[in-house]
Amino acid sequence: MYDRVICAIGLGSRERAEHLLRTSNALLTPGGELTVVHVIERFPSARENPDERAISAFGEAEEKLSALCRRLGIDAQIDVRNGTASKTLLLVAKEKKADLLVLATHASDIFDRIFGSTTEYVIQHAECSVLIDRAERAPPAGDS
Repeated sequence: MYDRVICAIGLGSRERAEHLLRTSNALLTPGGELTVVHVIERFPSARENPDERAISAFGEAEEKLSALCRRLGIDAQIDVRNGTASKTLLLVAKEKKADLLVLATHASDIFDRIFGSTTEYVIQHAECSVLIDRAERAPPAGDS
């Protein structure tokens, strides 16, 4: 059990987000602190003034995550930020003095091999424990 858990929710399915939230909440000690983090990477840096589209995207993400937590009966702080996902997740984990960082991964593709993946970076640089929830892989052709 962990006192401070960070749950990273990306652009995936609602079912995947629900699974990550339930897993994170189940690993939390009674009275512990759960923070749900979503990182928006495609907007200008925080040093610049965000435009209306950016402000709208942040507000929409916060509302969707809040609604999801309410629907699941999970008490969590919502933290939506701008930046590189891997570095921003590590920054939030450090700020919150997290004991555990929970995030999902997907089957690697050519871009992960060239640029490296968010998950790989987080695993290598995290100062806390990291739980990786792997995406289900399709069975090889011919398997039933």
